[in-house]
Amino acid sequence: MKLTSLFKTGGPAVALAIAMTGGIYAQGPLYDKVIVDLPYRVTINDTVLEPGHYVIRQLDDPGGGSRVLQIFSNNGMKLQTSTLTIPTLDNNTPENTKVVLHHYGNDYYFDKIWIQGKNNGYEFPLPNAVKSRVRERMEPYTVAATYEQSRETVAQNTTPAPAPAPEPAPAPAPERTETAQNTPPPAPAPAPAPAPEPPPAPTVPERLPTTSVGWLTLVVSGSLFAAAGMLLRRVVA
Repeated sequence: MKLTSLFKTGGPAVALAIAMTGGIYAQGPLYDKVIVDLPYRVTINDTVLEPGHYVIRQLDDPGGGSRVLQIFSNNGMKLQTSTLTIPTLDNNTPENTKVVLHHYGNDYYFDKIWIQGKNNGYEFPLPNAVKSRVRERMEPYTVAATYEQSRETVAQNTTPAPAPAPEPAPAPAPERTETAQNTPPPAPAPAPAPAPEPPPAPTVPERLPTTSVGWLTLVVSGSLFAAAGMLLRRVVA
């Protein structure tokens, strides 16, 4: 009875203690969260971040000391990339949160992130391919940022969202294949036949040949005999 009475009288206090304990565990450790607007295209690892609004958030870790940073776009909803940073120290405590960029020619790379009120920051390893461009190195560029402490748990998506599949390119029009015809050259036209030579003009004898007198006599005699025969035939009739 005494134990029951104790629970009845102490129930509200026990419930309050349990609720407070649960609230403490629900809060968990704090995580660094930096909001920045990048004015240029910035390369990190193999990812190129276009100019725009980004959220840089420390990866959740039970100990609260993770050196992995995740970079989100679309107001912290789309994971772009993750990277492992190197601890760095600044003896002069930064008064403002800022993102420092390497500047090589026309290219920008993440260098460091400093958080207001903290001596320790995040340093990004420089790719080996960029280290050889020492002669192109210019003054670093600093971007003002906003710092927030976060206890919220963000679903971890260690791989960036897949890029949309490129639209298939239209099939190229079939090429027209023209086969060269091995046509024999036309036979040469036959040479024109030479025009026939005109026959020689007949030569007119300068003097008619002499006619024999006996031939003329035979013709006249024959004519006389034929006329006599026809006359005789009429008389007999």
